[in-house]
Amino acid sequence: MRPIRQVHPVSVSDAARWLNGGEFILITAILLPEDKQQQFTWLKALVDVGAVGMGLAVGNSIESAPEALRRAAGQHDFPLVELPSRLRFVDIARSANERIAQEHMALLQRAVTIQRVLTQLVLDGGDLQQLAHTLASLINQSVSIENSRFVALAGANISTFDEARRYTLREGRTDPRLLRALRERGDLAAIRDNLRPLALPALPQVGLEMERILAPVVVHGHIRGYLWIIADGRPLTDIDHMAIESGATIAALMMLHQEVVQNAEMSMKGSFFARLIEGDADQLALLSDQAMRFGIDLNVPWRLLLVAAPEQQRQPSLQGRIHQLAASEDWPVVVGHFAGQTLLLMPADEDYAALASQLRRLARNLRIAVSAAQREVASMRLAWEQCQQALQIARRLDLPPLTDHAQLGYLLTLWQAGPQELARNPHVPALRQLQQERQAELFHTLETWLDAGGNSVRTARTLHIHRSTLNYRLKRIREICGNPLSEPAARLDLLLALKQLRLFG
Repeated sequence: MRPIRQVHPVSVSDAARWLNGGEFILITAILLPEDKQQQFTWLKALVDVGAVGMGLAVGNSIESAPEALRRAAGQHDFPLVELPSRLRFVDIARSANERIAQEHMALLQRAVTIQRVLTQLVLDGGDLQQLAHTLASLINQSVSIENSRFVALAGANISTFDEARRYTLREGRTDPRLLRALRERGDLAAIRDNLRPLALPALPQVGLEMERILAPVVVHGHIRGYLWIIADGRPLTDIDHMAIESGATIAALMMLHQEVVQNAEMSMKGSFFARLIEGDADQLALLSDQAMRFGIDLNVPWRLLLVAAPEQQRQPSLQGRIHQLAASEDWPVVVGHFAGQTLLLMPADEDYAALASQLRRLARNLRIAVSAAQREVASMRLAWEQCQQALQIARRLDLPPLTDHAQLGYLLTLWQAGPQELARNPHVPALRQLQQERQAELFHTLETWLDAGGNSVRTARTLHIHRSTLNYRLKRIREICGNPLSEPAARLDLLLALKQLRLFG
């Protein structure tokens, strides 16, 4: 049903010529064409100009609407109402138009209220969670606010919701199956191109059992997040759509403000790390006090974590995301940067492995190096150098993504001995021979076997080969290296030489 903007009595036969669209016209039979085909054409002209219905006076010149006119109205889904001739058109029009005016005024007042409430929320320093609750109450629909990677930032539930919403509540992000479906349908591309809200139909095969409106949160022409409106079967009005767009704009303002504050804080903390690492001896007491304001006591044991991403990933973006995660999780850490690297300062008794596990969800192929526990403010330079050592060793030896400097053991000793020791090691030439392309699998087999402590069962399982294949390879290695491999001391010599070669060769 199309909305009626005006009830309009007509007094001319060519009524369509004088309409603007949205009118419900009132007409008498005397103005209707007599010919059936002309009646069909006359009514179609009304439909074409946007008239939304017609009231025809009956009981005087005609008892009911002509059959041809009724058929034409049915064919065009055009409401045709028979009105008793005793009803005056002027009374009908006045009563209906007063009602329409009242509804328009109510909508205008609601629009003003929505703008006032949302504007006041910004002026009061409200956050995204408050925005979600406010918007949900204004449109009486459930709301979810997510960042550009569809990680949930805030939400408010008004009524029942579907499996897709339950996934978001459980996992803290939109179901990847749903995102894949939206990409395949071209919905996400359409939003990126138009930067406008898009109505999404139900997609029960990926858990979207209720319709959605997905509105982009746009800052400087770029999408910084998304606003999900979860329909519960009630159709949204134009005012609801206006509230949704206003809510997306307010979310953009909040995200922009948050970004400005975050950048200022990160810059301040970056300066803090730089002064600590560069050894500003005259300022150590002041820096210790500043650390206390950040929530870290440098007079009790602490650790430094270095988060390194592959070169193709933007470090500033990663720093911002780590800062946001630390704030949202209320981690007892100071996040900053130094020399283009992201650093985290934390108490030594905190579970850095659990923290690192969450960090690695932010981006692929992250490496995290951890210093040994330190106790003095002046030890920051040492902690940073330990992180650098751990990172370099982990990269060259392809160690697990989380590397603790305190657990490197003999590998650290080899690293500190330096590349000059490589030239003096008598086992290196034979190992270089194993490294040749034709023998590369022998080198890898030897390293895996030595790392397993000479355990052939574990080595075969790790390499996914049969024991007989492993035995053949070990025989070839013994022939090339001239080493029996059976003696623990001989195996240790080979292991040290092999790691030296990996570190510096």
